[in-house]
Amino acid sequence: MKDLPELLETILDEATVDQLFADIAELTRVIEVIPKTTGRGYVGEQSIPLDEARQMLRGRDCRAIQLRYVHEGAQWWDTLMPMPNGTRIVRIRHDPTDHA
Repeated sequence: MKDLPELLETILDEATVDQLFADIAELTRVIEVIPKTTGRGYVGEQSIPLDEARQMLRGRDCRAIQLRYVHEGAQWWDTLMPMPNGTRIVRIRHDPTDHA
């Protein structure tokens, strides 16, 4: 069995979420930004602009936003979910070759 991928889960405040979006815009190569607006799946797996995703999250117009990007040669998937006390982030290092 292969090692499990790196995983982080925590609650972020609004200022930290703003900084996260700024960092992703400036320091990464964005692959996809996918909103989840229903309880079943992502909306057509259609990527939206990063700014639009931030506005959806801020306005609580979605259940979650998944940001897929490359940073320092690794692919990361951040799932951001609005919560009563902030924004929950689940970050995983995604390596498609780990699915063996």
